[in-house]
Amino acid sequence: MSSNFARQIALIVSASAIVTSIAFAQSATTYAPGKLRYHVTTVSTRAQPLGGGRAPFDFSTTTNQWISLEVGPHSTDTLEVAMTLDSIRITSTLDAPPPDIAVLQGAKFTGTMSPRGHIYALTAVANSTDGKLGATATALKRFLLPLPPRPLAPGTSWADTVVEHPKVGTINITSSSVTTYKVAGDTTVSGQHAWRIDRYTTIAQLGKGMEAGQPLEITTSGTVTGMQFFTDKGVLLGGQSTQRTDLTEKMNESEGAPIQQTFKSTVELLPQGG
Repeated sequence: MSSNFARQIALIVSASAIVTSIAFAQSATTYAPGKLRYHVTTVSTRAQPLGGGRAPFDFSTTTNQWISLEVGPHSTDTLEVAMTLDSIRITSTLDAPPPDIAVLQGAKFTGTMSPRGHIYALTAVANSTDGKLGATATALKRFLLPLPPRPLAPGTSWADTVVEHPKVGTINITSSSVTTYKVAGDTTVSGQHAWRIDRYTTIAQLGKGMEAGQPLEITTSGTVTGMQFFTDKGVLLGGQSTQRTDLTEKMNESEGAPIQQTFKSTVELLPQGG
């Protein structure tokens, strides 16, 4: 698998680790018009045994993203949503040319969402067919926490299932995830009362297509564990998650060694003007 293709696959997979919210606690917790800005840090590690007495192919990548989120009114049951990737920086221990991310710097995505955070559609504003924009749009569609149809309270739990069919290059992917959320209790974060919401996700992906004229099949399975902290008004004060996945490639019936990937993500709400 080419390094560029692997990075795009990783972008889709790691998106499951990122969630946030600008919800306001009402009779049923919903999103409200507002503008917020977040700093998201993701450290990924990749390990693949090579066999034959060779050292494993291991490297780590750190991605820093600054994301602006704006939610505005659209209709009684729909909200407008805009997300801007203000800046992105990627560093890696891999001895290879860095990915070309110029198209992502300042990229803006717009769409619509339900009051409880389900994004109906999200597309890049830029008039470009660059695949990185499509992969990023897929990732950002999972940026918002899907909220329950009732107020947050200790012990409140709910679940969310997502099935998507992204395409990376010539590879058609079927991706499914099932996430359970639970309000574990209340705490104090930065001097503010907040709810702690725990999450657990299972991930399964199957990709089929052609590479270098040969049939390629990719299977991925994994889990995500994490937590987020919300004030009584539903504003995210911070969060973190850890995702672990195993990815296996099969080309011409020859199966490669599994690739183990770990993504550790931290979401930080920035102060106004930050």
